[in-house]
Amino acid sequence: MIVSTLPSRSFLSDVTVYRVDDQGHLVDAIGAPIEELAQAAILSGTAEVSTDPRVIHSDSSAALAIPVYRSAHVISLAVISAKRIPENRDDVVGVLEVWEPVGIYEDLALKSGFYGRMERFRNVSSFVRFEKGTGLPGQVWQHRTGVIHDDLSNHPGFLRAAGASADLLVTAVGIPIASTAFHAAAVLISSTISPLARGFEVWQAHDDHFSLIGGTYRDLGEGIELLPGTSLPRDKGLPGLAGNEHAAVICEDVDTLFAGRNHDAEVPESASGLAIPFFNGDSLASVTTLLF
Repeated sequence: MIVSTLPSRSFLSDVTVYRVDDQGHLVDAIGAPIEELAQAAILSGTAEVSTDPRVIHSDSSAALAIPVYRSAHVISLAVISAKRIPENRDDVVGVLEVWEPVGIYEDLALKSGFYGRMERFRNVSSFVRFEKGTGLPGQVWQHRTGVIHDDLSNHPGFLRAAGASADLLVTAVGIPIASTAFHAAAVLISSTISPLARGFEVWQAHDDHFSLIGGTYRDLGEGIELLPGTSLPRDKGLPGLAGNEHAAVICEDVDTLFAGRNHDAEVPESASGLAIPFFNGDSLASVTTLLF
């Protein structure tokens, strides 16, 4: 179990990663309540959102557990917790969701989610269905890779754009959960007022390198941002760490976090990052990273 430190403005209160043994048990479990949610995700085989105070941290409103498969077995998890939102606060805005296939048609429906006080966006989401390839969850399903949508209120592929505009939502990232079958798309939606992360990236894995499929950044400074198509050696950076460890990983080493970037760039204080790998069978296919 490894826990990441986060910026004070973040929508998130805590990010934890776990390894999972061959019997489906958490490695290095310490008996924390959040481990019940992690174990539930292992048992269900898909991502899980909970607002139950018995299984989330005392300073959190909700938590999302994202299992990572390799060769049809869950090998690790990332558990992402949202801050507790006091009654008189309207400056903590963000969304955690799980979308799963339903019925006899190729549709994704909302399985569970956390929206804080964003009742309108919650209501819209509960009625939406995504076909394969349509909208962010549908694109995650079709491509089986992380997908980023930025500038949500104007993004043609983000079908809930009207609600996003009203609630200051700006960036969404979808993460696939799949073994031989597709189980779900976990979706994280970040706001301008309390961003989940300073940066989101999706890296495609090749035999000897990674290439950046897409990235979006907030408050990271010049020299940190990368353009799509940027190449990174297979053993470098956050994606290289996740590939080497065959697991979701958290890192606070500056050289690893900002590998491949301008060496003279001023990096944020207390920087950290989360990398969630996606495997096609036994082979690493892509890595989704969050820079905090």
